[in-house]
Amino acid sequence: MKKEEVEKKKIIVYDFDKTLYDGETGVNFSMFYLKKYPVRSILFLMKYSKDLIFYLLKIINLTTLKERYFKFLERHSKSEIEELVDGFWETKRNKIYSWTREELEKNKKECEMVIVSSASPLFLIENFLLSLGYDKVFGTNFVNDGKESKETFVAKIDGENNKGKEKVKKLDEWAKKNELEYEIVKFYSDSLADEPLYNISRKKYWIKRGIKVEGMPKKKTLFDKLFWN
Repeated sequence: MKKEEVEKKKIIVYDFDKTLYDGETGVNFSMFYLKKYPVRSILFLMKYSKDLIFYLLKIINLTTLKERYFKFLERHSKSEIEELVDGFWETKRNKIYSWTREELEKNKKECEMVIVSSASPLFLIENFLLSLGYDKVFGTNFVNDGKESKETFVAKIDGENNKGKEKVKKLDEWAKKNELEYEIVKFYSDSLADEPLYNISRKKYWIKRGIKVEGMPKKKTLFDKLFWN
């Protein structure tokens, strides 16, 4: 007897920074925070510059660098962080590329789910993207993310940085948990760091300086070279 074939859920997947959003979320959020808490932020950035040098010298890895980057939020409660994030997106909503709204409407007719998978912290992007109409958001998880009983933010990544192969792994884990198989009918990204997702997508789009181009990037950007792993 032949094994019954499982119908695959058709999904469309986007990266976020420089794909849907004209910027780097983590950097832009820290600048937003700097304006609110200038003295506190300057002292933190002076300390963090040492961590950046350690990363460039390969003394610490990208995960550790990213954890230390959000250390300044540990002094805030969960509700305060939520207010900061909401305030941040009120000022940055206009940096979502204008073509994406119409593209999302078209995507909804072409697939069953439109998903965003980003290396940015999930707590920074999830609610905002769901409010724009995207169906599911993956990001880099931090300790206590989404845990209602936990009021304290911990600058510690829970699992792995959501980049490269990890994006495929998260999709696979999500599919397994929901007892489904998936097919990526379209994938959009600005970066060759997303090659693992490009490789399993039917149609590929490169977002080059905010413009959608068919195909995928030909080479790494300077940002890719500095923060590839």
